[in-house]
Amino acid sequence: MRLMRALPQWAPIALREPQEAVQVWMSSSRGEIDVTRTAVVASLKPLTLAVGIGGQIESAIELGTRPRLRFVDLQSRRTVGILRLEHVRTWITCGAALGLFAVRRGTHRCLRWPYRFWNRWLQNRAMRANVDAHNFVMSPEAVQQQMIFYICPRPVVLVSVEDGSHSNLFPMDLIGPVSADRFTLSLRNTSQSIAAMKSARRVALADVAARDRASAYKLAAQHRSVQVEWNQLPFEIQRSRNFSLRCPAGASRIREMEILDFQTLGSHTFFVTQIASEHAQGDEPRLFHTSGIYQHFRSCNGYAFASAA
Repeated sequence: MRLMRALPQWAPIALREPQEAVQVWMSSSRGEIDVTRTAVVASLKPLTLAVGIGGQIESAIELGTRPRLRFVDLQSRRTVGILRLEHVRTWITCGAALGLFAVRRGTHRCLRWPYRFWNRWLQNRAMRANVDAHNFVMSPEAVQQQMIFYICPRPVVLVSVEDGSHSNLFPMDLIGPVSADRFTLSLRNTSQSIAAMKSARRVALADVAARDRASAYKLAAQHRSVQVEWNQLPFEIQRSRNFSLRCPAGASRIREMEILDFQTLGSHTFFVTQIASEHAQGDEPRLFHTSGIYQHFRSCNGYAFASAA
């Protein structure tokens, strides 16, 4: 029986941006505000979230308290997940104010009791059995909390970076806006592209079509490389408009990003950028990631996301 097996932690799905399946609310003793478009992952170890702070957010959230994030499935209007946070500090940089929050606890209602607890036990057991000293390992509790954050689908992009000696292309989903004019990327400190991004101060982001999932996943190995074999990629290449960075020619959108600032936060380097140019070439469904528990919830209720090819 399927209910006797662990659900996959992550599900690759096909959506158009912006996603309109889940709304994320941040609440404290002062009230509740919508942070669907301003909450991102800043680091995985320790699991740390960044939330754009300004205007209504600044007035609504007491940073000294322990707020929570509430994830609402818009089809059913049900709260399907909650993360309880602790404010670590506020980072003010380049016209942006970011609240950094440690994730302390998480609960979800995507699965019925007792399968919710059984599935968590099975997933945690599988993670412990597959621990490799050479791989990046999060605690089972943190992975469960990250899955709750991924109830809100996260888009996948291919990142192009070049600085003369380094030329690379790799997928990322730890990305997202924190305000109308600030966009963030969070990259593991072990990535060979960190130094190039810091020196070049510019990258290009290409949307990944859902049908190109397999090609994007193959490029994950490039996080450990300093050069990509451009002439061996399974797609044509074009240059971005202003920065002349090499990008997939078939991408439905290419955004050039100027890197304004960065900080090392635990296991990741967190980049704050602004969009220098944006070129859209189509509107086909693109690759997103969501948590397996949320895809299961939607499937049980008759409106599962379409799977990415």
